[in-house]
Amino acid sequence: MEGRAGLKRNIILVGPMGSGKTTVGRILATKLGWRFIDTDKLIVEQTGKEISDLFQERGEVYFRQVEKEIISHLPQVSRTVIATGGGAVIDRTNYLLIKENGLVYYLKASPSVLSRRVGSGMGRPLLSGKDVQMVVAEILEERDKYYQQADLTIETDFLTPYEVADLMIVESKKHGLSV
Repeated sequence: MEGRAGLKRNIILVGPMGSGKTTVGRILATKLGWRFIDTDKLIVEQTGKEISDLFQERGEVYFRQVEKEIISHLPQVSRTVIATGGGAVIDRTNYLLIKENGLVYYLKASPSVLSRRVGSGMGRPLLSGKDVQMVVAEILEERDKYYQQADLTIETDFLTPYEVADLMIVESKKHGLSV
């Protein structure tokens, strides 16, 4: 990884819902003077529908197709902080593009912290009408092997979003990314 880090032009955040990808991503982009992209927001803009509506009306398969299309455009951006959807890493093509186009951070949090952060799960289709803590733990267990493939992991349980962003700046410099 260290030999290729200098070639990476973006910082990409992966992790489960509630890990802080959007919040930290916005803060980090502001601190760096970079652009911020949230792939879920781009999906909403492209389809004209909220993600929960897309899941309900078109299903997860359709959502993942749109997500893959959005991620396929990553090679066209640089000096951008990108927050991906929690499940984006499951698709091998997505993850290869993510890894090729940025220094990838896994924002890791414990199931109890994630559950607290997502609250009732309102607006999150995978949690709708279910036991939030149980589903969050299941999703984390299923996806952790993908998240662990990130270049760097930051445990966020006891850090503020600003502390996470500051730590990412330090780590990015250490890994050869010009920030």
